[in-house]
Amino acid sequence: MNIYVVDTNVFSRSLNNLMPFDVFDNIWIPWSEGMKKGTIISVDEVYNELDNHWGAEKPKKDRLAEGNWLKTHKDSFWGLTESEGYIVAEIFKNKKFQEGVKERSLREGTPEADAILVAKAKNIGGIVVTDESNSKPNSEKVPNICVSLCVPYH
Repeated sequence: MNIYVVDTNVFSRSLNNLMPFDVFDNIWIPWSEGMKKGTIISVDEVYNELDNHWGAEKPKKDRLAEGNWLKTHKDSFWGLTESEGYIVAEIFKNKKFQEGVKERSLREGTPEADAILVAKAKNIGGIVVTDESNSKPNSEKVPNICVSLCVPYH
């Protein structure tokens, strides 16, 4: 059984009304079922990134459904384990991957999920699902982190 570890950008594209719940229930229902089964997961930093924009605590009235969907699926966003923390430390030994953390995020304490996402997939034998491409060799993008750790991605 494959476990898919989903990046923020995949959720964001979907939640940006490109796939409204009432129109694309043939996508949202299986996606929700996969999350309940544990075959589609993410990490708590992805949840925090999404919550900063769509959170049910402060939604715009036209974003209420997205915020509620996110809150309903919070259990599918897993925390970092100790062994994954060691993997993250290995990732950040690479100067290029350090560049993926935005200075603003460091100053403001806002979430940065990329390394944690890849560490989770590495630790559980999962497959990263991201909308990023690795078109730039040696960039700090998720696909390049995956390649460096031999983690499959789509």
